[in-house]
Amino acid sequence: MNRTIFLAPTLLVSLVTGCFDPGSAYHDDILPTKEKLAINLPTDDASKAADSGSEFAQYYVTTRTVTEGVNGIIEAILGTVGYVTTLTPSWTDDTRTEAMWGPYSDSGLDPVETGLWVRMEDDGSYTWALFNVPQGGSVETDAVAIVAGIVDEGSTRDDASGQFAVDFTTASGMDPGVGLTGEWAVQYAYDVDGVGAVVAANDYGLVNGAERVDAAYAYNEDYAGAGEMDLAWLDDIDGQGSNELATMRSRWEADGQGRGDVQVAGGSLGGLVVSASECWGTSFSRVYYADDAGLQPTEGEEGDCAFTPAEYATEGSFTIVE
Repeated sequence: MNRTIFLAPTLLVSLVTGCFDPGSAYHDDILPTKEKLAINLPTDDASKAADSGSEFAQYYVTTRTVTEGVNGIIEAILGTVGYVTTLTPSWTDDTRTEAMWGPYSDSGLDPVETGLWVRMEDDGSYTWALFNVPQGGSVETDAVAIVAGIVDEGSTRDDASGQFAVDFTTASGMDPGVGLTGEWAVQYAYDVDGVGAVVAANDYGLVNGAERVDAAYAYNEDYAGAGEMDLAWLDDIDGQGSNELATMRSRWEADGQGRGDVQVAGGSLGGLVVSASECWGTSFSRVYYADDAGLQPTEGEEGDCAFTPAEYATEGSFTIVE
């Protein structure tokens, strides 16, 4: 089933959910984990390119940089959730369908304490949130949700879907150590074979940085290592004062070889669409390149690509397929 990404900002005003049974790890079975959601782009053979003196393919580098950046944020968030649920809850309700952990802080220098709140809903779904409380404040009057999510009805340890939203602006306002601004909305689904997720970033960037990103990112990967990534973002790519829409679709095999196909349209390009493709081998160096605007010379043969023909990201790329 195809489900369009859900980007409701109202998730950010709801607090936490999840069912808790004291003495069990049931919570760990339901909430998303960094291990389940991480995408693992093959990198083990990266030294081959360096040893041979070859340069890494540009689209491979972009694919790896983007996936590792998204992984880093997701792992930081879900790593906190995973750690907290190994501790004893500070509160549970009488029916054991609602629980709270913390709030905790690492040291007296932390301006906030962080907690997790989880509840099982009547329909069998779960809602959950990471929240901050200013030092000296109380959960009852001062708790603010930084991450809020939903685990869909019917989810299990190995077959689950859901969504969560992250408010970096509020988090940085309460703790300058976060250093990020903007919002992320994440939708995911995984089973025993693999994982798929869609991330939408709105006005995302460093608090003190000049650049902000509006982008959509999607990935699917089987646990054997083969996968695909779609990326769409707005940027003044040609420096002419207006934003173009750039998209990139990358596909790779478990052994590392892959292909990226890029298109740029809109902005100062008007009705023109510029397309480019690059393929890389198991050493991650370029085996093929071509574009239709004469930006760079054509290199190699398309027959040497792991994937043919070219495939470009579309609106349908940014949906979860279950």
